[in-house]
Amino acid sequence: MAAQSSSQSASRPRGDGSVAGNEGEPAPVRRRESRDETDYGHRHFVNLAAAAFLLLIAIAIAWTVRALEDYEKQQRCLASGKRDCLELNIPAKPSIRHPVR
Repeated sequence: MAAQSSSQSASRPRGDGSVAGNEGEPAPVRRRESRDETDYGHRHFVNLAAAAFLLLIAIAIAWTVRALEDYEKQQRCLASGKRDCLELNIPAKPSIRHPVR
């Protein structure tokens, strides 16, 4: 039994990827063939989509900040007691025309 366990431990893989032989010398390290399987077209598309998404977020943040600044400006104006703080665009009433008979 002791002989079997020593032969089993000798053929166990090491942490560096090699397998110890019977004489205790490491077997040559197997090197994987490096194939470039990167899909650069897809990667480019994903990067563009991420950039567009971040641009939309930046625009939304800028719009929100500007809207909050306008709101605060109106609130300060109203708090100061002014009456012409809001610009109202009310169209003029058209004059009522009576049909001519």
